[in-house]
Amino acid sequence: MNDGREVEKYHYYYDEFARDIRHWYKHFKRLANLQVVGIYRGSLPIATHLSNILECPMSIIKFQSRDGEDTKPEWLINNIPVGGMSNIVVVDDIYDTGHTFRMIQQMEYFNKNVSVTYAALFGTKNSDGVSFLNQRLNRWIVFPWEREIGGL
Repeated sequence: MNDGREVEKYHYYYDEFARDIRHWYKHFKRLANLQVVGIYRGSLPIATHLSNILECPMSIIKFQSRDGEDTKPEWLINNIPVGGMSNIVVVDDIYDTGHTFRMIQQMEYFNKNVSVTYAALFGTKNSDGVSFLNQRLNRWIVFPWEREIGGL
């Protein structure tokens, strides 16, 4: 969709990130046997932060369809106990087309586990069961961890 015009950017700052992480912390802290799953690369800062403050294990799925050439998601690190009753939260930075979340939802592990929550910081109304905290509004989102020195 590049017709030569600059895409409008939204600069998402650390204070906004802290607000959103606080919201998720309050929401997810009541879940027993919580497991946070981050999607490599975009959601790793989110997943790491949540894993630290919720004091729960973190796992990582590699799937880069936008900036990479991945055709299917795969585990980089899976710390979820086999056969355990876990409450899994899969987080990503943006729900856009839904492709990433739909591909992850098709992974064998998530087909079998009924207690999985899918959440994104930014998103749009969807039928994939992905909740989001902020409306996407067709802007390019610049996250704090993507800024160059001086732009923080």
